[in-house]
Amino acid sequence: MAVGLIDKLTNFLMPVEETETVMTEVPVAREKKTHLKLQPVSSSLKVFVGTPGSFDDVKVLADYLRAGTSVVVNYEHVDEAIQQRIHDFLTGLCYVIGGLAERISENVLIYTPANVDVSKELYSFAVPTYVKKKE
Repeated sequence: MAVGLIDKLTNFLMPVEETETVMTEVPVAREKKTHLKLQPVSSSLKVFVGTPGSFDDVKVLADYLRAGTSVVVNYEHVDEAIQQRIHDFLTGLCYVIGGLAERISENVLIYTPANVDVSKELYSFAVPTYVKKKE
């Protein structure tokens, strides 16, 4: 009964406007089937390994990185000044594309685009020692 009283008060205070609806026949059209195309998920990771000899080689590395390929750079054959310039350039490019730069070893770094995660785990290996027993 309370619901009926509330409905009556609501209809009295805020009357519902009645509108005429005209029903017209709509010709039946062919049903359109929607076709969905899914992009295949790339399960392969592309990695380019480069050993630059001068700063001019950084364009090739940057092109691979911009194309979505991870780049591993070995700085063994480059002096420290050129190494710093190449690293600064590629780190800036990684920042722009949302990527990441990680050090693998002293002279090897990896530069990855935004969709690649790099995880580092340090392992320590114990070398067994052999002690000669006294006889």
